[in-house]
Amino acid sequence: MKKTKERRREERLHYELPVWFAQGSDEPSCKGIMVDISSGGMAFICDADENCPSMGQQLTLRFSIPRNGRDFSDMHEITRTGCVFRTNDINESRQRLAIKFDNPPFWSLPPVE
Repeated sequence: MKKTKERRREERLHYELPVWFAQGSDEPSCKGIMVDISSGGMAFICDADENCPSMGQQLTLRFSIPRNGRDFSDMHEITRTGCVFRTNDINESRQRLAIKFDNPPFWSLPPVE
C-alpha cells in the first residue's frame, strides 16, 4: 500500500465535544458533535435533517475546547464564523461537515512532520 504525503500544515485536535451552529447570530442554534479542529477549521457531525447546512453555507459556530490538551476542567469558549466546504454522508440520518473558519482562533498548533 502506497503511503500518501501529508498535506496538512498542522496537527488536528480530536475531540467529541458539542458545537452549536446557526446561519446567523440571531438564528436558532442546532447541535452537532465536533470530530476534529485545527486553527483553520473544524469537522463536526450533525443530523441530516432540514437544519443540516449545505455546501457553501455561512455559519456561526459556538464551541469550547480545553485550554490545556485534555484537561476538561478549564474550557475556552469560542465563537467563530465559517463556511461549509465539504459534506459527507455518514448514513441516512447523519452527515459530517468540514468548516473553514473566516477568522482562525487565536491558537497555533504544531506543524505536522
